[in-house]
Amino acid sequence: MVDEKLLEIANREKRILITNDKDFGELTFRQKRISTGIILFCVKGENSRYKIRLLQKLLLAHVNRLRGYFTVVTRRNY
Repeated sequence: MVDEKLLEIANREKRILITNDKDFGELTFRQKRISTGIILFCVKGENSRYKIRLLQKLLLAHVNRLRGYFTVVTRRNY
């Protein structure tokens, strides 16, 4: 599915988009597309279980502060 369509669906359904795709940064900042929220994982070479653990830590620490923001998750964050 095209990134623009995914962003449109997430916004319509008021969902935070979770992705590994840096193109969403381009859509959000350069093209000034509005988003309900995006969580971008910049964690190369790690498996899904590791990313799920990072997501769990993020949600536990910041669940009420993610909506409407572009959040980047790296190894250094958590």
